[in-house]
Amino acid sequence: MLPQPHLSALLQTLSKIDLDSLPAGLKETISLALEHAHGLDESLSEEQLMGQQVEELTLENELLSQKLNEANQAKAKFVSVVTHELRIPMTAIKGYSDLLRTGAIGSLNEQQTSFLNIIRTNVDRMSALVSNLSDLSYIETGRMKLNTKSFELPTVIDEVLLNWMPKIEEKKQSLKQEFGERLHPVSADRSRVAQVLSTLLNNASRYTPEGGSLSLRVCSNGEAVRVEVVDSGIGIHEKDQPFIFTQFFRSEDPAVREYPGWGLSLCVARKIVELMGGQLSFQSAPLEGSSFWFSLPIGGDDEPEQTR
Repeated sequence: MLPQPHLSALLQTLSKIDLDSLPAGLKETISLALEHAHGLDESLSEEQLMGQQVEELTLENELLSQKLNEANQAKAKFVSVVTHELRIPMTAIKGYSDLLRTGAIGSLNEQQTSFLNIIRTNVDRMSALVSNLSDLSYIETGRMKLNTKSFELPTVIDEVLLNWMPKIEEKKQSLKQEFGERLHPVSADRSRVAQVLSTLLNNASRYTPEGGSLSLRVCSNGEAVRVEVVDSGIGIHEKDQPFIFTQFFRSEDPAVREYPGWGLSLCVARKIVELMGGQLSFQSAPLEGSSFWFSLPIGGDDEPEQTR
């Protein structure tokens, strides 16, 4: 096929020919050639226009991608600065409120103790928000580093429960533990696994009324170890379930709004589990409780199996 400039030149040359002066056979041949050439010229013009439009769209997408990347970097920097600046005063507030609560500078009456407990509770909420924002920023910018090692999961579970059992017992809730007979070591970041499990236990206890029941189940299928936290709480409405891992999502259900929260912890927990090569999901129904579970890859073949 001729390039478009050559084709245009050919068309100009053929157009100058006096077709009426030519023999009938040659006239018909040249007429068909002209018609075909005009069609090719139009096709090439359309193709050139489409190519130009594609180039423009490609350039536009590259510019948008660059702007989006710059915006994400700016957001990450802002979050990093804010979380750092917030941690400093929160640490001081925590420390001094704990000193006051222990009576380090004198005894407190009931009202003063109540006020200090409110301060500590809200500082803990702010601390959780700051930590989640920081983790989310590190994950989204690819800066989260995992210390992946092979370890026995029950040891981490025991550590987490040591911290959470007093809070569960405070609400007069029961916790049943079920462990598979043979559990493989997992290959993951120990501290991050503890963080994820703490998130699930916290939510299970929070959204379960006083006197309710919780279950912690752990099993292995030879490829992964699965940890499941089941509660008898308020459950999750079907319309809210597609958004449960969305950043800052909180249900409009009044039963949910009774409990404080930021709508970040589950989002962060799922992203952390996925970074470790696992999955995090759930099943739930209103007034029937919820079951949240996550899986982690097993450790190396040279590691001994854990029996419990």
